Amino acid sequence: MPEWFDTTLGEFVSLQRGHDLPSGQRLPGNIPVVGSGGITGWHNESRAPGPGISIGRAANLGVPTLTEKDFWPLNTTLYVTDFRGNNVRFTYHLFQVLDLAGFNSGSVQPMLNRNYISSFPIKVPERPEQDAIATLLGALDDKIDVNRRIAATYEQLLHCKYTAMGLSGEPDDEHAIPVTALITFNPKLTKPSADEPVYVDMAALQTDQASIPTWTRRAPKSGPRFMNGDTLLARITPCLENGKTGYVDFMEDGEVGLGSTEFIVMRSRSGVPKELSYFLARDARFRAHAIRNMIGTSGRQRVSATDAANYFVKRPEAEALAVFGEEAATAFAHVKSLQSENRLLGTLRDTLLPQLMSGRLRVKDAEKIVEDHA
Repeated sequence: MPEWFDTTLGEFVSLQRGHDLPSGQRLPGNIPVVGSGGITGWHNESRAPGPGISIGRAANLGVPTLTEKDFWPLNTTLYVTDFRGNNVRFTYHLFQVLDLAGFNSGSVQPMLNRNYISSFPIKVPERPEQDAIATLLGALDDKIDVNRRIAATYEQLLHCKYTAMGLSGEPDDEHAIPVTALITFNPKLTKPSADEPVYVDMAALQTDQASIPTWTRRAPKSGPRFMNGDTLLARITPCLENGKTGYVDFMEDGEVGLGSTEFIVMRSRSGVPKELSYFLARDARFRAHAIRNMIGTSGRQRVSATDAANYFVKRPEAEALAVFGEEAATAFAHVKSLQSENRLLGTLRDTLLPQLMSGRLRVKDAEKIVEDHA
C-alpha cells in the first residue's frame, strides 16, 4: 500500500494573500478574477499562473477554487504560490476535505490568516499516489463538465432559434402581442398533496443553465407553486441581475412543488412549447425589462409578476413555433438524462473523495467502484 506521511499545510504548499482589484479598475480581458466564492469577473492582467488554487479568506473560509488558466486572485482569498512538487488537482481535493473554518481570526468579519493555518497537520501520499488519486477524481469531474458543456451547447442553439422567431427584438405595433398570450405568470395551482413536497430554494438555481441540480423536501409553507414544465425566475436583486433561472423537469407528472417566495413562476400556455417560457426568461431584452421594473429599497429590490408580464413580443409564426417545440423537447429530454447522470457522478465522487484523501480507500479499489457504476 502506498506510504502516507505526516506534514503540515505550510510545508506542503506556500500560500499568499490575494491582490486588491476594485471593479472600476478592471479592464476588458479574458483573465478570470477569482474571489472567495469563485470567479467574480474578468481583467486583462493576471497575478497567478494556472492551473492554480485559491481558497476563501474573507468568506467561504478555506473553500477552494481551481482555476485552469492564469488568473487574478483577489484579496478575499489566499492562493498557492508554490505547490512544492505536489499535484495541483490533488491539492485542490485536499482543500476540499480540510475544515479550516475553525481558524477564523476575525472579530467582526470572518477572516482566515495564513499564519494560523500553516501549522495545520495533514497526512499526504507521495507524488505517484497523488497523481493516481487526482486522475481518478478528475475523470469524474471531467465527465460532469462534458455533460454540462453539452447542455450549454443545446441551450445556445435553441436560443438562436428562439431569436430567429423574432421574439428577442422590439416588435412593431402591427405584429406585437402581449407576452401573456404565450406565457402565464404565477399560474394558480392546488396545494401540494405530499406531506413533504419538493422545495427549491434560490441557491439551487443556476445563472447559466436550465437544469436545477438540487432540491429538498420539507413541510409545506408559503411560496409559489410549480409543476414540471414551469420556469422559475429569480425576481430579487442581485439574483435577477445574475441570471438565476431554472426549468423544472425532475418531478413526477402532476406533482406540485414549492419554491422561494422570491421566484416568479412562468408557464407556457396550452399549444405553446413548454420550453419557450425558459428561453423568454433568459432573453436579454426581457431581463432588461424586468430589471428596469424592480422597486424597493437599495439591496432589496424586486420585480412583481404583474410588472414582468407587462411586456410585448412579436407574434411567432405557428409553424416556426411548432418546429421550435419539437427541437426543444428533444434537446431538453437529453439534457435531463445528462443531469441525472451528473447527479449520480457527483454523489459517487463525493462518496469517494474523503475515503481517497484519507488513505482509507486504495485507488485500485476506487477504480473498481467507478467501473461498477459506469
